[in-house]
Amino acid sequence: MDKLGAYENRADKYVNCFRRYVNDAKVAADMGCGPGTFSGALADKERLVIALDVEKQLLRGLKEPGIEKVCADAHSLPFRGDSIDFVLSLANRTPSKT
Repeated sequence: MDKLGAYENRADKYVNCFRRYVNDAKVAADMGCGPGTFSGALADKERLVIALDVEKQLLRGLKEPGIEKVCADAHSLPFRGDSIDFVLSLANRTPSKT
């Protein structure tokens, strides 16, 4: 199984670990969302999920309702300071093959 497949298979399990923090959130942001595995798991009819990544190509694959795609760098966010209730930021870095 590739790394993405491993994330996809465990996304709901991870979300359940922090569900109590996100339950009351009206706006949640998935910083560095990649293909949006966790954005989809966070999506809820009562919650707007902002899927943020610097790679436009990754954001194009997100089709779920309730997910707003934003192409931006997490170091310079295009949001007001009080506009997001919950932030998820999980990092998975693959070493380069040099």
